[in-house]
Amino acid sequence: MLTDVLNIIKDNFYFGWFAMLLFFIGFCSSLMVDFFDIKIFKAFPQWFIKLISVIISPRASFIRIFLFIFLFNSISIGLYLSSGIFVIPPFLIAFLTGMNIGMTFFVPQPQAMKGIEPTKDTRPSSMLKIMLFSTLVLILEVIAFSLALGMGMSLAISVQSNYTFIYIINLLMLKLRSYLIVCIPILFLSAYLEATVIKGSGYTKGG
Repeated sequence: MLTDVLNIIKDNFYFGWFAMLLFFIGFCSSLMVDFFDIKIFKAFPQWFIKLISVIISPRASFIRIFLFIFLFNSISIGLYLSSGIFVIPPFLIAFLTGMNIGMTFFVPQPQAMKGIEPTKDTRPSSMLKIMLFSTLVLILEVIAFSLALGMGMSLAISVQSNYTFIYIINLLMLKLRSYLIVCIPILFLSAYLEATVIKGSGYTKGG
């Protein structure tokens, strides 16, 4: 199993870095989107943040937060990979995801989150744990995202040599197997840590 994991990482290493580069370019472009107030690009992040603030607010149960994060990330990133059968989408998705993530920094606080504030008895040790876990979540999700998009880009390049149904399906199944072996465990751990951060952050209803 370890050999399979290492081979998968090796085979998609350079495409993974390219996906990360496109993500970073998209992230930086969010500054221009906000500066010029390009509403068509701001609409989705604004809607998504409002939705997320309702589903996984600190008031929700741990299992609900965990399952939502894990299933949402696993399914969406799996679809990102699979979009490689259409050649262009993985490259666009890497850029647009970076831009959307960047735009979340400019989205006003959703109504569902207003009135939520840290409790006064939050200990420094707990805050250190939250910061550590948050950093690990970021690292793990970037790794999973980059590897999956790298697989999608590799798939996009490969299908151009033989764009037939059977070949595409067989190649897609191989990529999804790699995704299950490498990325799903990373996303599982990431979702657990993120849910822990949200529930253990010491946030309560203010007022």
